[in-house]
Amino acid sequence: MASHSFDFEQVTRVTAGAIGEPGKRAFYLQVRAGAELISLALEKDQLRAMTERLQEVFSRVAVPPPGALPDMALEEPITPLWRVGFISLTYSQDEKNFEVSLVELVEEGAEPATGHFQSSLTQMQALATHASGIISAGRPPCPMCGGPIDHDGGVCPRLNGHH
Repeated sequence: MASHSFDFEQVTRVTAGAIGEPGKRAFYLQVRAGAELISLALEKDQLRAMTERLQEVFSRVAVPPPGALPDMALEEPITPLWRVGFISLTYSQDEKNFEVSLVELVEEGAEPATGHFQSSLTQMQALATHASGIISAGRPPCPMCGGPIDHDGGVCPRLNGHH
C-alpha cells in the first residue's frame, strides 16, 4: 500500500524534535498547515544536513535578526506518516520563503510518497536554531573517526584498524 503524499502551499508551523535517550533517539520533522499535522521520521544526519544548508542560505542573504524562538516542541500525536529518504530546499529571494520537497525512503522498485511545503524565512530561521540545539544535545562525535562516542559500547574503529 502506498504512503500518503502531501502538498501544502504555506505551513503555519514547522519544527523538528527527537525522542529518547542520546544514542537511541528517534528524529522527527513536523509541519502543520491549518488543522492538518504531518510528522515524518528522519535521521539525525538528515536533520544536520538540512540545518547546515539553511545556515548556508542565511549567510548569503539578508535576514532579519532572529527573534525569540516560538514554541518548537513536537505536537502530539507523533506518529510518522513515513520515513524521509531525500530532502531538497529551495529559497526564493523575491518571495523570501523556502520550498521544501521530501521523498519517502522506500525499497527499490517501490513508488515513494512525496511531501511538499512552503515556509517563511522566519519559520526556517527558527527551525535551524532549534534543530542545532537538538543535534548538539546528542552524543559528541569521536575525534578519531567522527562516529558517536561510545558507538555500540565498543572501541573506536580507527583504533581497531578499520575505517
